[in-house]
Amino acid sequence: MKMAVTIKDIAERAGVSIATVSRVLNDSKPVSPELKRRVLKIIKETEYKPNALARGLIKNQTGLIGVIIPDIGNQTFASLIKGIEGVADQNKFDIIVSNSHGEVEKELEIFDVFREKQLDGIIFSGVVFSEKHRQFFEKYKIPIVIVSQNFPQVELPSVTIDNFRAAYDATTYLIKLGHKRIAMITGPLQDIAAGMDRYRGFRTALKEYGLEEREEYLKEGDFSLNSGYKAMGEILKSEVLPTAVFAACDKMAVGAMNCCFDSGYKVPEDISIVGFDDLEIATAVRPALTTIHQDHKEIGAIAARLLINRIRGEEKGAWNVQPAYKLIKRGSTRKL
Repeated sequence: MKMAVTIKDIAERAGVSIATVSRVLNDSKPVSPELKRRVLKIIKETEYKPNALARGLIKNQTGLIGVIIPDIGNQTFASLIKGIEGVADQNKFDIIVSNSHGEVEKELEIFDVFREKQLDGIIFSGVVFSEKHRQFFEKYKIPIVIVSQNFPQVELPSVTIDNFRAAYDATTYLIKLGHKRIAMITGPLQDIAAGMDRYRGFRTALKEYGLEEREEYLKEGDFSLNSGYKAMGEILKSEVLPTAVFAACDKMAVGAMNCCFDSGYKVPEDISIVGFDDLEIATAVRPALTTIHQDHKEIGAIAARLLINRIRGEEKGAWNVQPAYKLIKRGSTRKL
């Protein structure tokens, strides 16, 4: 078995001290061009790969950032990771992505693994915030940034759009088109940002314009196409049909559109539909979907920059960064 090359081996072959090799590897102190050239030549010849943890002990950093997301198959999180990865690469950090499936115990297991690996920081997108989360954050002072979520129970920086205001704007748009009977397919209401905050924006708009919030018009989905389809099927059983539906994500909105089509209703002639996120699917369907656009890649980039600054001690405190969003008007809605 081939023995792994060590930093001591590099020093002996280059005829320099271990400290000199360390300085070259970590670019921590000046080294003469000649010594640096000799060390780099031996490193190349031996194909030496420095151990991240060993380097971390020297620099007090591993150069690793952990990312925890609830659904790696969701396009919003795929875009988020691209944004994080781009900024991490620019700053010479690597990322480790873990999929929690939105399960609290799984999230806590991942936190422990990241802590044991001495990661420099964590970007966390969760669904709920538990007492166990709080205990972990208080016990281990690892730089953490919350992304695409709002946890007011903890003093940590977060990056997410104003979901309440965005949902309010989407609902207000339907109202100004003349719709008075408006239904909503919410996300899981335990999800503060994408679930509860979007629902609160919807109901606040109805209340401000003096419209009734009907129980039969309110259905809870799970952000999937199938849940949107099923929820729309229940709404279509109402004695008086709504003229518009606001869905808390594009997938549920498209599921609702499919249900309308299968049930003999036209969009937007019979029912207008609005989604949320502006995923690729929003322009792939016909009619194209009116929706709230948010740039998930940019949100990831902002979160990564914020975390790296905190790792470097350049930023402290807790605050909520709210990137811009906008309503994209397409063919799934019409004026009454």
